[in-house]
This record gives sequence, C-alpha cells and structure tokens, in this order.
Amino acid sequence: MTRTAFLAALERLLAPLPEAERKDALSYYEDYLDAAGPENEACAIAELGSPEEVARKILDEQSPAGSSAAPTSPARKPHSRWRMVLGGGLAVLVLVCFFFQHSKATPVQPVEPVSSASEIPASSAEPAAESASTQPAVPVSTPDGLTFSLSAEMVSDKLSLTLDYGSILFVVDPNVSDITLQFDGFRTRYLTHSNKKDGTAEFSYHVPKYYALLDIDSAVLTITAPENILHEIDIDLAMGDVDLGTLSLEELDLELAMGDVIANSLTVKDADFNLAMGDCHIDHLTAPKFDAELAMGDCTIGMLSGAQDVSISVITGDTDLTLEGSASDYLLVTNELKDTSIHDGKANTSRKISLDSVTGDLSISYTN
Repeated sequence: MTRTAFLAALERLLAPLPEAERKDALSYYEDYLDAAGPENEACAIAELGSPEEVARKILDEQSPAGSSAAPTSPARKPHSRWRMVLGGGLAVLVLVCFFFQHSKATPVQPVEPVSSASEIPASSAEPAAESASTQPAVPVSTPDGLTFSLSAEMVSDKLSLTLDYGSILFVVDPNVSDITLQFDGFRTRYLTHSNKKDGTAEFSYHVPKYYALLDIDSAVLTITAPENILHEIDIDLAMGDVDLGTLSLEELDLELAMGDVIANSLTVKDADFNLAMGDCHIDHLTAPKFDAELAMGDCTIGMLSGAQDVSISVITGDTDLTLEGSASDYLLVTNELKDTSIHDGKANTSRKISLDSVTGDLSISYTN
C-alpha cells in the first residue's frame, strides 16, 4: 500500500471524528511517513499496521470502551497524568521506534517548519490582558528552533515546564540579563506558553497519545539565565533528562517518568524529586530540605551540605551519599527491607537524614 492510499483510507475511516481532530490525526501520520522517507515507506506502513487497525486505535481512544465513536469527542484528559504509568509501555514504544529507525536504514528526517509567533496557540497570548505591566513573551524564530526571552519580572514567582518529552538543560550565564528558553527539535505547533500577572511563566508541550515519537533524541530545551534570578522551578517531564548545571534557587519540584537528573552544583532551599525510572546524580548539593523518591534508579550525591531535613527513598536501586561534617552532626535513620537502624550521634534532631531502600544498597560517608 502506498502512502497516498494509506492516508486516504485512514481519512475515510476516521470520518466519525470531528473535523479538527481528524485533520490532526492525519497530519501526525503524514509526519511519520515523511520521516521514514520514500525508500522506507512500505516498511513504515507495515510497522503502523493497516488503516483499519490504526483507525480503530484512534477511535477507541476517543470513545468510552465498548461504545462506538460519538460524533463529538469528549474533553481531552490531561496528558500529565499518564506520566507515572508510562513505564514499560513507553519503553517498548521507544524500542520499536528505535529499531525501525536504525535497523532498516535510517530515514531522512524532515525539516520542521519554523514557527512564527502566530503559530503559537492563541490561548498563550490571553494572559496579556490580565495585566498591563506584564506582557507575554514573544517567541523569536531562528533556523534552529524557537526562542523565548523573559525578563526577571515575568518569572518573579515561578517557571513551570510540563513536557511530554525532551531533554532540559540549564545554563547559568552572569553576562546575560534576561532568561531565554531555546526549543530545538520540538514540534512547535504543540507548544503553548503563558505569563501570569503573579510572575509565573508556564510552558507546556503535549502531543497526542497516538503520536509517532520519532524525534525524541533531538528535542532539547536550553534555558539560559543570570545568576540567582530564578526563584522557583516546577518541571513535569514524561521522557527526557534534566541537567540542572549550577542552578541556585529557592524551590525546585521535579517529576520525571523516564529520565535522569544530573547537576554539578545545585543550591536550593527546598527540593522535591520524584523519579519513576531514572537516576539522580548530583556532584554537590546544598539544601536544607531535600526529598527524593526513586522507583527504579540510583541516587548518588557526592556532597550534601547544609542538610536539615533530608529524605531519600529508593525502591530499586542504590543510594550513595556523602554528608558534610561528621556522623555526630546528624540524626541518621536508615530503613532497609528487613532492618531499621538509628544512628543518633549526639541526637541532633535539627539535622535529620532519613534513607529508605527496598532492594538496593545504602552507602553513607562523611567528610570528617
């Protein structure tokens, strides 16, 4: 079956969908086949399945189980909630896409059209009406992607990122005055942003559940900021790594379904990490309050300074922690699968370290 025949049949089978959703679905599969290239067209269609199979999956997602597709689709469920259940299913999807791309001759990737400001959904511009003193960031198109420039006032409260995939890299540059967000390798038509009058900047990147994830590795968000300008960061990422570099801020909240967190030197007053599948590696962490939960992955902190209330829980993986000072400086509580021990030193309850492990090893050391 040719590309034209496949798409024509799929369009006919998706007739029950509203026109906008039908067009979106068709554009996703057009992108998929374009990425495969003419030489791999037949293989790509075989990987997708017949038009009937593809249409059935799409229609099933738009309708309650066991019922036929309704003329009007229900409200879309928030994508962020499927993060913690991606696990094996999403891993299998990645392997399938990787195998298809690399074992059957690498397809030529299409050049993503560079988006202009008008292509960002209108909803992202709505917050401009909320406050005359706070204007929304205007995206600037570049040959490499889309760049947003934010003043300090626009993120005086919080920077919020909710992405279905993509790696995030933070760069601290004392020579710049504004915060820039450079989106490279993202399908910018799925990117929305808003700036609230309270000083919160929000960026969201959501793709449909049946989207062909062919460009995950090339999607990188680089955030460049002056020193000590970011106060609070909230990141919800389904697939991808986060490199915090040498950030210094007051509050940090990370939720990753599949990806690692690394940092050279992280300074934060209050940090909360939740990783479903991935490692946490920080060379030097300065944090009075730090809470990390890892379902599957290792947690390694080369040096933890200023700790007052720290909790690290790892279900499957090892924990390696070096604390500044000596054992007598902390109330250390370790909970392993069949053993709980308390190392109270001088019973300094103002500096409590709690480490939980189910199947991995715990390693604690001190600088003195």
